[in-house]
Amino acid sequence: MLGIIRVLTTEDENVLLEHGKKMYEYAGVQSITHCIRNQPNGIYDEKSEQEANPKIIQLARWMEESLKVDAITISCAADPAIEECRRAVNIPVLGAGTCGAHSACMVGSKVGVIGITEEPPGQILKELGGHYHSYAFSENLRKTTDLLEDGAKGELMNVAQGLIDSGADVILFACTGFSTIRLKDHFRQHLTVPVVDLVEAQAIAYQLLGQGG
Repeated sequence: MLGIIRVLTTEDENVLLEHGKKMYEYAGVQSITHCIRNQPNGIYDEKSEQEANPKIIQLARWMEESLKVDAITISCAADPAIEECRRAVNIPVLGAGTCGAHSACMVGSKVGVIGITEEPPGQILKELGGHYHSYAFSENLRKTTDLLEDGAKGELMNVAQGLIDSGADVILFACTGFSTIRLKDHFRQHLTVPVVDLVEAQAIAYQLLGQGG
């Protein structure tokens, strides 16, 4: 059983469980999801990440001890508190950004990253290394809650097309909220390069641990 940590606080079960549902549909991964408290806009800048880190560590410890999960994934592109969690628990800890970056490197050599922050997450840049090509975001879509607005998918598609026009040969999401709105399904209808979804990438990584069934 995979323990999924969401960094967006929500009481909407459809939103909360979306990543786990997608992992099951995509790869048959059994999971249980919990979110940290008091982060209604998720993680979107340095301050919100610093506020979230201790909550993530506390939740990871609780999930290991109380839920008996065999691995944990932090379903956030920034991989917040991933190293601290790895020191705090005795089971594997995955991160959405790291999983996505590795997947993107397998299908392309010039990775265009699309997100909601001013800069791409540092962990993603680290993992991409020489495969990194460029980064882009929309000024109008800066928080995960913005992605639920009408027209968000079309605007993000224009952003991604700009990366492709500049030479990117694969698109990597740098926001797990894109999975919540099923953005990859929309992109596949219009774009001509592979698209890496962070939630799908986490499911693949969990399977590689030999746990994902």
